[in-house]
Amino acid sequence: MLNPSNIRSAQFLDTYFPIVDGVVQTVHNYALLLNNDAYSCVVTPKSVLKYDDHSLSYDVFRTSSLNLKVAEYSIPTPRFDKNLKSFLKEKNLDIMHAHSPFYEGSFASYYSKKLNIPCVATFHSKYYDDTLHITGSRIIAKYVTKKILRFYKSVDSVWACSNSTAKTLREYGFEGDIFVMDNGSSLKIPDNAPQLKEQTANKFDIPKNKKILLFVGHQIWHKNLKLILDTFRLICNNSDNYRLLIVGNGYDAEDIKKYSDSLNFNDGQVRFLGKIADRELLIGVYLNADLLFFPSVYDNAPLVVREAASLGVASLLTEGSNACEAVEKDVSGFTAEENKEAMYREIIKIFETENLLNAVSQRAQRDIPKSWEQIIKRVQNKYAEIIEKYNFEHK
Repeated sequence: MLNPSNIRSAQFLDTYFPIVDGVVQTVHNYALLLNNDAYSCVVTPKSVLKYDDHSLSYDVFRTSSLNLKVAEYSIPTPRFDKNLKSFLKEKNLDIMHAHSPFYEGSFASYYSKKLNIPCVATFHSKYYDDTLHITGSRIIAKYVTKKILRFYKSVDSVWACSNSTAKTLREYGFEGDIFVMDNGSSLKIPDNAPQLKEQTANKFDIPKNKKILLFVGHQIWHKNLKLILDTFRLICNNSDNYRLLIVGNGYDAEDIKKYSDSLNFNDGQVRFLGKIADRELLIGVYLNADLLFFPSVYDNAPLVVREAASLGVASLLTEGSNACEAVEKDVSGFTAEENKEAMYREIIKIFETENLLNAVSQRAQRDIPKSWEQIIKRVQNKYAEIIEKYNFEHK
């Protein structure tokens, strides 16, 4: 019988630190915790931006890649990297796990067959929406989606990070089995929470006597930043008791700031805090927030909702979105229709209904977060099941 704690794995994805998003955080926690018991590493392209991989407690193999001079991303070329193949052979792996259906993930599917071990692939993102946003072409988006479907059909086990995400993959045309593996949260209220909250408020000039709405994520239009700003404009038309904090960066950041300026907010009503890489500082920002305002219909199982909940902050999400699967309406979170009037009415209700926000925030903290340690135990057990099935079928 295979011991789940002894499984040796490799995690593959097309971007990694210093770029940070939900998938990067997921892979980091996989490698970090799986490496504690046995061995796990990350395979990812060489970074255009500088980053010290030695600061991590697990191996990171940076594959050969082609740099894009116009972006912070690179095009991986793992199939032509002899050192990568030697590295993987030496590690005596039991399983490979692809977190992207593109270059690195495609290599994992291909090379796992060479090593006669199974390959798992997690469906993390709405790739059709990504491609459509970047290219503006439905024809190209449909073509890319077909290639993605072929990839997921090529692996031994397909995972999704939520039931809604699995539904999205079904809508793409995937008919095979899909196993749902939730994401976790690594944030928790620290012992020095009052001091950290105070220090962060002073650093970012966050007022104590205002209701604080918070968005954390990439500054890209299809995360519904326009809806956030339009809703907040309605709020500010009627009250100066609210402030909006926006954390993150992204390729639409400049245009988003210009749009915010065009709405003529008063000084300090909307604050763009930029990327916050320091996790303690980010916790401090969460602790100063009253409500996470995250109406994205693009995200599948956003970590920020789980992180906010773990720190006692409830979320307002778009009704019917994949993201709102994590919450029960008016019990552990809030939802509203995807328009500024509905969001405005919901926010006013949240803050003007006595004890509602406090009660929902407490339930969110109790019901939503799962620790990465809990998730990784499930991962190990599922890995063992997949490996045993693969070995039986490939005797």
